[in-house]
Amino acid sequence: MYSARWPLLDAARETGAGHSAGRLLRGWRERALMTQEQLADKAGLNVRTVRRLENGGLRQPRSRSVVLLAQALGLDGAERALLTAVTRGPSPAGGDDPAGTRPPPEAVIVPRQLPAGLTSLAGRDRELTVLQDHGGDAPPVVSLDGMAGSGKTALAVHAAHRLAPGFPDGQLFVDLHGHARATAPVEPGHALARMLRALGVPGGDVPEYLDDRAALYRSVLAERRVLIVLDDAADEHQIHPLLPGGPGCRVIVTGRRRLSGPGDTRNLSLDLLSPAAAVTLFAGVAGRERVAGVPGVVLDEVVARCGLLPLAVRVAADRLRAHPTWTVRHLLDRLAGDRLGELKAGRYDVAAALDRSYDRLPADLRRAYRLLGSYDGAHFGTDTAAALLETTASRAERLLERLLDAHLLLEAAPGRYRLHALVREHAARMRPCPGD
Repeated sequence: MYSARWPLLDAARETGAGHSAGRLLRGWRERALMTQEQLADKAGLNVRTVRRLENGGLRQPRSRSVVLLAQALGLDGAERALLTAVTRGPSPAGGDDPAGTRPPPEAVIVPRQLPAGLTSLAGRDRELTVLQDHGGDAPPVVSLDGMAGSGKTALAVHAAHRLAPGFPDGQLFVDLHGHARATAPVEPGHALARMLRALGVPGGDVPEYLDDRAALYRSVLAERRVLIVLDDAADEHQIHPLLPGGPGCRVIVTGRRRLSGPGDTRNLSLDLLSPAAAVTLFAGVAGRERVAGVPGVVLDEVVARCGLLPLAVRVAADRLRAHPTWTVRHLLDRLAGDRLGELKAGRYDVAAALDRSYDRLPADLRRAYRLLGSYDGAHFGTDTAAALLETTASRAERLLERLLDAHLLLEAAPGRYRLHALVREHAARMRPCPGD
């Protein structure tokens, strides 16, 4: 079965897998113009391991060592498969397996983990242009931040599907659960273990400690072109170990807070939609036939009551589509009352999304958030905030900055702040938690 495609596999049976692997490894090392010491250093292995492999003294090396050697030597897919096959040793029964029951050599695993995306987006052309930049100055890491419901994940996945053909070695998607209601944020070590397994590292070869996992992850990705989407990040400490070190990979991070990354990270903050883009989104989700003949001013008012927030606009359109007897005017009347109560459809719930942002705040910011929600004015300055929060102007300014970072506050002008209409309604109905 193997003699035509894999002649060296037959040689391995005749001369021993260790000797065949050693011949292969020596030939590829000499082709790369490296000494044993240089190969060991580039692969992050002990030089004794390389010597024993080349001399046939290490018959079945650890899978992780094979992966690192293949990366260091720059082997292509067929060569990696051949090296993996000959280092696995003979089949359990020995012999030639004439019936062809033994599986073929394993190729390099190419993960394709992107979830289904939207076919189109409204009002995000500028951000898509940045995300899809293929030029030499394209940032290796792009971080998308914005308030709950601003469409960060939808934009990241949409862009990733467009970028995928340029990353032939695969696409990784990790939900970091930074703001999941019933799930704690994913530990970086756990995320790395999952990503390493997806990249072909056997579970038994995943190192125990975080730093070692991160080092192996960077080694595996060193010569690959992989697109990585890190969704719903909680903070910088969670994402930094998950960033590759080589230039061939691209990372898209989403999070509700503005996250700092390496010096060449590009940060994009998602704003609310323009009225025109919000109407386009509403009509696309609800169905053109449901909005046909509806005056533009009515549609403008619907999306305005949704606060021009993509999640709220989608939920409102979903509700209209789910109720064939409703008209757009009927929906508009319903949104004049308890908006947060109305903006709920299936698993999409604007109030629940804001709850998750609130729950992740420390006690001092939860208190500030609730008190600011009681203010009736359109805008306020630091002095007004200090009076509401019963604190000094300097401390009030620090609290306001932290709420800005969490995208629970908007800066209308230098030193002037406001709450988004839906956020104000949410903050006003919050009650102190134990410990607040």
